[in-house]
Amino acid sequence: MTPNDSSRYRNDLPEIERLIAELGLPPSAVLKLYELAQHPPQDEVRLPDEAESAELLDRLGISAADRIDLAEARPDLRATPELWWLLERCVTLLRERQGSVAPLAPWPDLPDELGPVGRYLYVWVMLTVVADVRRFHRSRGISDDHSWAALGVLAGQLNNRRALHGQGGLHTQNWVTHHYRGAIYPLGRLHFERTMITFDPGPAPDAPRCGAPALGLHIPEGRLTPESCDDALALAARFFAEHFPDEPYRYATCASWVLDPQLKEYLAPDSNIIRFQERFTLTPDTGPDSNPTVVEFIFKRPIAELDQLPRETSLQRGIVDHIRSGRSWHFRTGWLVFPS
Repeated sequence: MTPNDSSRYRNDLPEIERLIAELGLPPSAVLKLYELAQHPPQDEVRLPDEAESAELLDRLGISAADRIDLAEARPDLRATPELWWLLERCVTLLRERQGSVAPLAPWPDLPDELGPVGRYLYVWVMLTVVADVRRFHRSRGISDDHSWAALGVLAGQLNNRRALHGQGGLHTQNWVTHHYRGAIYPLGRLHFERTMITFDPGPAPDAPRCGAPALGLHIPEGRLTPESCDDALALAARFFAEHFPDEPYRYATCASWVLDPQLKEYLAPDSNIIRFQERFTLTPDTGPDSNPTVVEFIFKRPIAELDQLPRETSLQRGIVDHIRSGRSWHFRTGWLVFPS
């Protein structure tokens, strides 16, 4: 932190501490709010009106249950000024960072005590910046279909939240910000993120250097056949060459539990997951224990319900048995040379 930053921090601290108390946030949220405090709105932030919201929710594929809850959880400056402060700065930050792949400081998780307005606040942030993201997409010649597909990830995240917690809202706001500033695009079976190498790739002779442009691969739910992956990689090669010719991508990376080599103990060598693993060179770092995240992704249920989880597939049985034996699943990072 520079001297100027330190001075601003001291000046902002009383207001930030007040916001933390009003919102019921932990003291650890102080730096997150300080980062957001550096992005005050330059113009009035206007939420989509009722008609605009209805059209957006249609295009985004938001469920009927979430549409009802969203309407009841519309933020209001007079009713919830502290949440409005947060919304304004999140909207402003996304608008300022349209097209940027630089990491954003994480946004705070809001406590359940704030009710529906807190659970849906970040959804209203995303709805408010849809026009900005669409403008960036058009500036790159990206089609409407690809544009709305990228923005449509919001509906899936809302569905996951409801399945996992039994109530609506968005708890993966820091993931969705990538889609809502033009960084991630669904292309075929995979999602591709404009990013750069930020890890030690290991000693392989053709390994990328830290800081090199790369496409981050993200894996949505569904079968991961070799053919669908080949098609997605080929589609991505054409897409980014056409729409981001100034960003040459020689490498693709993936950080996922799907790359954990321990899966070979439970899955057949010719299974889709193991064949996907074989595309990548793993980095040395094994990463932390990711058991709760893996269980939530696969089963859409919390790890506390481990004994009630289904065991219908070899993957389901392997995930559960591995955890029951006292072992951990890990998000492993790998890289591959992107096809020309």
